[in-house]
Amino acid sequence: MGRHAFSFVAAFASAVFFALASPAVAQTSLKMAFVAPPPVWGPIADHYAEEVSRLTAGAIKVQGVGGGQLGSLPQNYAGMKTGQIDMVLVDTGTLALARGGKDFNALFAPYVFRDHAHFRKFIFSKTFFDMLAPVEQEAGFKYVGYVSDRTPRQLTTSKTRVMKPDDMKGLKVRVPETPTILEVFKAWGASPTPVAAAELYLALKQGIVDGQDNGFDAIAGAKFYEVQKYAMKIDYIQSGLTVLMAESKWNALSPAHQKAMQDAARATESWASKRTWEVAAKSIELIKEKGMEVLEPDLAPFKEAAAKALMSLDGKLWTKGTLEKVATER
Repeated sequence: MGRHAFSFVAAFASAVFFALASPAVAQTSLKMAFVAPPPVWGPIADHYAEEVSRLTAGAIKVQGVGGGQLGSLPQNYAGMKTGQIDMVLVDTGTLALARGGKDFNALFAPYVFRDHAHFRKFIFSKTFFDMLAPVEQEAGFKYVGYVSDRTPRQLTTSKTRVMKPDDMKGLKVRVPETPTILEVFKAWGASPTPVAAAELYLALKQGIVDGQDNGFDAIAGAKFYEVQKYAMKIDYIQSGLTVLMAESKWNALSPAHQKAMQDAARATESWASKRTWEVAAKSIELIKEKGMEVLEPDLAPFKEAAAKALMSLDGKLWTKGTLEKVATER
């Protein structure tokens, strides 16, 4: 073999070796945990994953893992700190569970927001990001972006029309085990009763609890109309969904891919929030067709009782003055 031919063969062999040893495109795979049942938040998680894949030309793959398969909310937050959990899709109010996130308890204070427009004003405000910055650092995560509105939480009961707080006296109501919500329901006269989300339908059917709180989309989706008669439109909690990412995983991404993750959140929100409100409107019509009565109580007495209950938590569940700071954001 001639010298030139040998050099060509050697160069070709070397190129093949490096091509095999170093793939042209390395794919990053990330799992995004969420605790809601897959049919509820799964479409939003899937849409976000599609946007990430599109914006990174397939270089980043996000897989939604719902139903609490990767642990509870506290475990998810702890896992991001250690890097065992890549990403999470969570309700804005759960930021209170993050290390250093105490002040975010104020987001789940009933009627802290006048309406959903007020909530959205806050969640994109400087006040929100100023509150968030030290929590990101202490808890070890990156706030990637807001991905969807959630419909306000309402009240349903099996036998009782609730038009004023006094009508709730003695009612066993399943609500999230969140201090602000528990205290306010007690102030309204109810007996908050813990029930796992997966067991709620059966608990309502068997009369273990008289009622529950959820958005209209969840009420229809879980078929609570089969075991509940009345739905009271009390709009007492406003929130949304966000994507968070373990700081270690975020720092491993290139600046271009970090931007793509954030752009994917914005693109998802444009689609998901519109879908959320459309589904909510259809859900109200569905539960009416199924025999539920939708009532609209005067909210003034509910708000007054809630405000008194929250006064006792000021300076305990959040730094004194936080509630006012959140509520007055314009």
